[in-house]
Amino acid sequence: MLRKLLIVGFALASIGFAQRNRGGGGASGDPGGDRPFAGAANKFDTISNALSLNKDQKKAVKTMLDDAAKEATPLRDQLSKTRTAIADAIQAKKSDDEIAQAVNAYAALATQMSALEIHTFAKIYASLDDTQKANKSGVNAVFSAMKNVFATKNWNES
Repeated sequence: MLRKLLIVGFALASIGFAQRNRGGGGASGDPGGDRPFAGAANKFDTISNALSLNKDQKKAVKTMLDDAAKEATPLRDQLSKTRTAIADAIQAKKSDDEIAQAVNAYAALATQMSALEIHTFAKIYASLDDTQKANKSGVNAVFSAMKNVFATKNWNES
């Protein structure tokens, strides 16, 4: 049982690390590969460029992201504390039930964070015009960019 919990814990931890890898190198030697926003300075520029947002949309989307980031702050802090609790429980050789409880608490918080990211993406998508919604490449790029967007204190940092 402990082995299964450790595997689940490591799998959850590795998901975050895996999402940080943005890939690179296209066939043409372009460091960004086929990413349409390879030269973007920050996450907001990435989103703005991928969706071709106009001035008013940029302002609205930035507000949506800033508001969601404020909502994400306590979740991010709780996730960090819960990860530490999992590690402490494992090091202290706590019972499988205690470790499972910590892992389940982490999973519940991670689910809440994912839901916040998805709801924020849905708000952004709803604010797009039909032409922007038809840009599947841009929409998919933004959907991917939303994964762990609030994982750091400043969501807009790369």
